[in-house]
Amino acid sequence: MRLLALFVLFAASLLSAQDRVVINDSVDAELQKGIIPITVVSDDQVLGNLVQFALSTHGAISLRAGSSVKVAISRSGLTATVACDNARFAFQSSVEGKDEDELALRTADAALVGLGKRWQLKPLFAGTKIAFTSKFSGNQEIYVTNLARSKTLRLTNYRNTSIGPRWSADGTRVYFVSSVRTGFPEIFSTNGIGEPRKVITDVRGALGAASSGPDGRIAFGSSNKGTMDIFVAGPNGEAPHRVIATPDVDADPSWSPDGARFALTSGPVGHPGIYLASSAGGSVTRVSTGYGYCTEPRWNPSVPNQLIFTFQSGRLSLGIINLSAGTVTPVPVTSPLDLSHASWCADGRHLIATQATKTNSWLAVVDSLTGKVARLSSVQMADCSEPDCWVRRN
Repeated sequence: MRLLALFVLFAASLLSAQDRVVINDSVDAELQKGIIPITVVSDDQVLGNLVQFALSTHGAISLRAGSSVKVAISRSGLTATVACDNARFAFQSSVEGKDEDELALRTADAALVGLGKRWQLKPLFAGTKIAFTSKFSGNQEIYVTNLARSKTLRLTNYRNTSIGPRWSADGTRVYFVSSVRTGFPEIFSTNGIGEPRKVITDVRGALGAASSGPDGRIAFGSSNKGTMDIFVAGPNGEAPHRVIATPDVDADPSWSPDGARFALTSGPVGHPGIYLASSAGGSVTRVSTGYGYCTEPRWNPSVPNQLIFTFQSGRLSLGIINLSAGTVTPVPVTSPLDLSHASWCADGRHLIATQATKTNSWLAVVDSLTGKVARLSSVQMADCSEPDCWVRRN
């Protein structure tokens, strides 16, 4: 498939980053809350503003005009040096990127890791890619973007509803559901570059998004056998077979990082819950969350036995399940707006989620520790939803 669209949203990114800069407050007061107030200066305005936008989304970073914690960025071609001379945060790092977008992401990571040594902050930006849906073109199509919002690519142009984007395990393809070919929902995959549309499974019935496991196999929900059950197939749709079937609706499987288990949504219509099952098939076990309506579980690829999920309690909110400790903790967001459909970023701390009012939706970066929510998708991208993150594994 040809690359269909490229929107370089520098102007919107720069404006958003500038809007988030506030007047300097006490550094010590912020540090006690685990937040580092910084000022970013750069000899390259475009690079500096992209890095500033990326850092502004992190829950441990606060942009301050005139802060004594100054992050200085200098650029030469596709190499950048980032440094801080404040005694409590002194560091210097050099990074390279294959293009301007990667350079900005790697520079933001170098700043984050250098500043956050005492908190052991992990790289976030260069190791995260986001697939999502948007109605930018008037139809719901599939797009990808990054955490600097420096490049947004449209992968589909079917003039039809395309939903459920999910990355392949190696990050080279995106699976999605569309009815463009036959009028029935089918699972497609694309790399967005020079490859034709490809239907990877002909299983009929209502279909859910195809989740890719660590070995490349896909799992998806289908009503092919009458009820909505979980099927597994090869990376190209080979030998689809049902592995989980209950009398209720089984959907939205998420592979554990080791591929041994699924977390999934199941239960009676109107009262879904979070369940666990072997990826080889068999019975399902409900996870006690304390909420009567729970959906969209996603394994944390960086923190063992941890899941994010959506629950409804007046509004849609996010919660974290720690399977080892047997605890359920709401993400401490103070925003009154709905948050749902969350996917973990590369640091295992931040999430990309859908934030919504009754009339609009957009992508947001959510810090699972502090509850900070920062808008990611621009206003120009119209309604955005269903984010799925691919994260680089070492």
